Amino acid sequence: MLSPVSQLLMRNQARFRGRWLLVNPQDAQVFSQLEADVSGFHQYFDIYQQSAAVSGADKHHFGVSYPLEARFDGIVIMMPKAKEQAQMLIANLVHCLVPGGQLLLAGDNKGGVKSAPKLFSPYAEHCVKLDSARHCALYGMQPDKVPAPFCVEDWFKQRNIEVGQRCYPVSFLPGVFSSGSLDPATRMLLENLHPVPDGRVLDFGCGAGVIGCYVALENPHAEVVMTDVSALALCCAQRTAESNGIDVHIIPSDGLSEISGKFAAAYTNPPFHTGLHTDYEVTLGFIRQLSGYLQPGATLQLVANSFIPYQPVLQQVFKSVKVLAQSTKFRLYLAR
Repeated sequence: MLSPVSQLLMRNQARFRGRWLLVNPQDAQVFSQLEADVSGFHQYFDIYQQSAAVSGADKHHFGVSYPLEARFDGIVIMMPKAKEQAQMLIANLVHCLVPGGQLLLAGDNKGGVKSAPKLFSPYAEHCVKLDSARHCALYGMQPDKVPAPFCVEDWFKQRNIEVGQRCYPVSFLPGVFSSGSLDPATRMLLENLHPVPDGRVLDFGCGAGVIGCYVALENPHAEVVMTDVSALALCCAQRTAESNGIDVHIIPSDGLSEISGKFAAAYTNPPFHTGLHTDYEVTLGFIRQLSGYLQPGATLQLVANSFIPYQPVLQQVFKSVKVLAQSTKFRLYLAR
């Protein structure tokens, strides 16, 4: 079943005349149901893979930004959780419209889409609410102001992270978890880090590369593999590694689907949201599958909110599960 936002687009598909681009759709099926020439721009690898399977890889782009030389009659951006990410997308995609083209913003009413008039104001005098249904809204504008040049480099921020005995630079982009700071759960993991083994180690859901780069700094003989579903996160992780002089392997993956080989250790502060909604399935799937990727005697360090019931699943999969540290909010597990 289509998401509410995609259902809203379906009832407005008469607007999709000419060549259109959907940005970060919540489901792939919308590409098979819209009766129009529609391509996809995806910053999230899971929906990118699914969409490419539905309507062909040549119709879809996975990355941080969309090529500026492209031209569309209309573009629909699905409102992201972070408004600064929406600002970056608009600043990029306003350059990808034909003269007189339309830029639309769609999303859940509780997810920030009502800020469309303010988000669009640097590019157009007028913003119109086009439709509302399924607790979602669709806003549109036609750019009539000259946009500033767009360059991804302008959106990077770099912060020095101090944890343990280390201080090291980390790069952030809008929409990347804990942008610009070290979240307390990750701090708990790093301050209680189990000795890092030689060999391949995995940073799952790597975000900006905070954990993976710390692990590499702790043991230069470790071969660090970082994976995430977000193109924004992977780009930041690569930039963070380069800033610290670390050679890492960056792999876009939906869960462990693109990961191969065995690891001596794995580390994660896993996500538990999909958009606005709580979702433990990605992490539960990771825990259940991980034993097939670990060498004998390998360890997993996982930090999470205390209320999330990961311990019973860890105990089903691993021979030994210990709580290394905990607070009123977080719990750090060591599983072997």
